[in-house]
Amino acid sequence: MDLFTSVSYEIELWNLFASSRGANATIFLATVIAVWVAARFSSVMVDKGANTVAKLIGTAFAISVFLIGLNLGGLITGTYEGHAMALNALDVANGDIDLGAGSQGWLAAQAEGNMISTLGGWMFYITGLLIAVLPLWLNPSD
Repeated sequence: MDLFTSVSYEIELWNLFASSRGANATIFLATVIAVWVAARFSSVMVDKGANTVAKLIGTAFAISVFLIGLNLGGLITGTYEGHAMALNALDVANGDIDLGAGSQGWLAAQAEGNMISTLGGWMFYITGLLIAVLPLWLNPSD
């Protein structure tokens, strides 16, 4: 593969990565709003003394928000893994031509993983689920 072709492919891979990250960010913002809505619904239900059916519906909604967040984690992980595999494949196809320094650094960082991001995502969605569900079922005056 010649240098120009390699650079063109590498730039296009980064463009695809950026596009997918924008979509993931939009989904994340939607889930942040959904977590807030679930917590707000829960608060209103508690204030109005909702019956069991309403509590079950509120709980189902909060669980669905959690599952969407879990799915988003898979999408983001897949985005990163797919991009890393594509860059590695390009590196192999390049032969003697090295990837750019930014791509090499990014691949090295991906090899180490990002546990903080993963834990942060889990904590956000689990605590959001608990904030929305626990007040429905646990009465603090008991």
